[in-house]
Amino acid sequence: MELLLLLLTVHFIGDFYLQPIAWIERKSENHLKSIRLLSHILIHTILNTVVFLLTDYPLLPAIIAISFISLSHLIMDLFKPHKKQNLSYFLIEQSIHLIIIILIWLYFSGFTVEQVATFTANLFSTQNMIIAISYLLACKPASVIISLALKKHTDSLIKHSENQELGLVSAGAWIGYFERCLAISFIFMGQFAGIGFLVATKTIFRFGDLTKNKDMKLTEYMMLGTLLSYAIALFIGWNAQQLYFAL
Repeated sequence: MELLLLLLTVHFIGDFYLQPIAWIERKSENHLKSIRLLSHILIHTILNTVVFLLTDYPLLPAIIAISFISLSHLIMDLFKPHKKQNLSYFLIEQSIHLIIIILIWLYFSGFTVEQVATFTANLFSTQNMIIAISYLLACKPASVIISLALKKHTDSLIKHSENQELGLVSAGAWIGYFERCLAISFIFMGQFAGIGFLVATKTIFRFGDLTKNKDMKLTEYMMLGTLLSYAIALFIGWNAQQLYFAL
């Protein structure tokens, strides 16, 4: 576990703390000709070399592992400029780096295929699947239910407010995802006071909008949406918790 933690630490330091935004821009413009790209790869190479020196693993496997990590950063950075930069690509890129680090850790830790298979099977246990499904239900299916339940009121407000500022596109849906997932998390942790904190926080931020608009329809619409969102989260979270402890 020490090797894994060290490799993760130097990865985050090298990728985020020792790579200024100016370097990223230069790499995107000049590709292989960029001195910043070479500097970035050199930083990762040095950091990972220090890790393997501290952990005292065999020389040849350590050199291969360091070279593999550095090469993965080189390939990803060369591929990056040709793709649109967004959250999805960032998560995919970081996931690939983390998978490589985990595979290297598994190799040096002497894990067998059978041990990895056992760990994977335990990861997808019935109880863990209940937790995963509860979060999935709290996001997309729940948002569809809320959208359909409030459709008549939504259409009325849009028609009434067609010349007004309606806010960020899809922001409301993302706020709903987060609030329901957080509510379910508090239920699993037994921290029901956290749900009250979420409701209070949302009320405070919404209070200014409601006061500014002075629109009873908008107030009732927001209250309906909030109450329905938390009702669904509580229903899913409570039943998931009961199933979890019943197994």
